[in-house]
Amino acid sequence: MVVKKIQPVELSANLVFRLKNLYHAKRDEFIAMVDNKREILFVNKKVPQEDIDGFLEVILFPEYGVADNEAKGPFLDYVYYKYGHHTCRELLDAHTWRMKQKTEQKAKDTAKTIIPLIEKQIDSEIPIANYDEALLQQIYCAGYDRKKKTPKNITDFGSVYLFYLGCLVGTGLVKEVENI
Repeated sequence: MVVKKIQPVELSANLVFRLKNLYHAKRDEFIAMVDNKREILFVNKKVPQEDIDGFLEVILFPEYGVADNEAKGPFLDYVYYKYGHHTCRELLDAHTWRMKQKTEQKAKDTAKTIIPLIEKQIDSEIPIANYDEALLQQIYCAGYDRKKKTPKNITDFGSVYLFYLGCLVGTGLVKEVENI
């Protein structure tokens, strides 16, 4: 991540918009803002290098528990009291964005391995298990009809129900789905 030290008046319009409308801070309260897609940390010129290094440690922290006392919690408390809620929130949001990207990339990589295995079974004349489309539809609809969101709202409960159907069949708790 590149660090650019700037004056508050140099903030781009989209960063000013985020600062004002998302973090409820004025332009002259600017301390640090992140352009995640371009991998740039914009920092107010008045911020000491030691604090900038700490900002980067928070943003680039490799695990989810960044605010834990064993991780960067004490530094985030320091940021909160010295620079305000908006700066602390921006650092945590940047970290969350990076962790989401990491999780999505891991899922994509894993899917690249699993999808060919699924397709091989679907295309096989003798698959390891048969499936009942009507049953799959009923299971999917039961989950979808919950009308609730999954914890991260990435998929729907219809897909989650199908996942658990696969787990139940795979563990033997449900035998021969086509015979149910």
